[in-house]
Amino acid sequence: MLKKIGINPTFYVALILVIFFKVYNIYFYFFVFVFLHELAHIFMAKKFGLTTKKLVITPIGQVAIINNIEKLQLYKRLLIVSIGVILNLALGLFFNIFTNEKMQLISKVNLSIAFFNCLPIFPLDGGRFFCYILGSKIGDLKASIILKKVSLFLSFILLLCGFIQIILYPYNITLLCLSLYFVKVNKSEYIYQFYKAILNKEQYEKNKILKIKNILIDKDYLNKDIVLLISSDYYIIINVSINGYIYYTITEKVFLNYIQKYGINGTIYNVVENITK
Repeated sequence: MLKKIGINPTFYVALILVIFFKVYNIYFYFFVFVFLHELAHIFMAKKFGLTTKKLVITPIGQVAIINNIEKLQLYKRLLIVSIGVILNLALGLFFNIFTNEKMQLISKVNLSIAFFNCLPIFPLDGGRFFCYILGSKIGDLKASIILKKVSLFLSFILLLCGFIQIILYPYNITLLCLSLYFVKVNKSEYIYQFYKAILNKEQYEKNKILKIKNILIDKDYLNKDIVLLISSDYYIIINVSINGYIYYTITEKVFLNYIQKYGINGTIYNVVENITK
């Protein structure tokens, strides 16, 4: 079920800080319950016939990388990314029943994990949920670019809160470490979404029925803007117009073949010329 475990180098930095500030207990609880959170993702993915490529250990715990999740229907993907939050929320409410200090701490840890994972920040579950929902409406790459901006904005808000936390609670650098990690990992996420949407589209088409989205565009419409509209949840038909009349119709497959062969530059009319010459 789990083929490989990787360690993000930033985990070692977090470990050194944990040892230096002697916050072993709370970090241990976070590590354990984030692990259970990720196991929930892995088991739910397995229920839908998917395998887990890798479990990466990061400063925020573990992150499960699931193979080919985009080939699933939207509601199944949403269920996979939501199940971890549901588990932590249930555990948080359960441990809150007990009144002793240790159980209350475990309750707060689980509720904190659930809350943070609801934020629309990559690689948190809220970020993936946000991207899947928006991507099914406006395209994977376009949704990913919006998510990147939202993620960075919220990460800098957390960074500011982290400095305030240090002032109010000396030696507590939790938010500071989290925000710095989020800023780092969000820099290249939209590039991943590009390759996911473009290079793996045929694989997803074979596993689910796709909706068709017809778009009408002028001949001077840029190819790079059309790429933004592509999603693993629907198939686009491109109607190219000249002077208000449909001049040529291009399927997504033909457009993707052109992009992979000639690159992303140019306009849709260049694609038409290449097909008709």
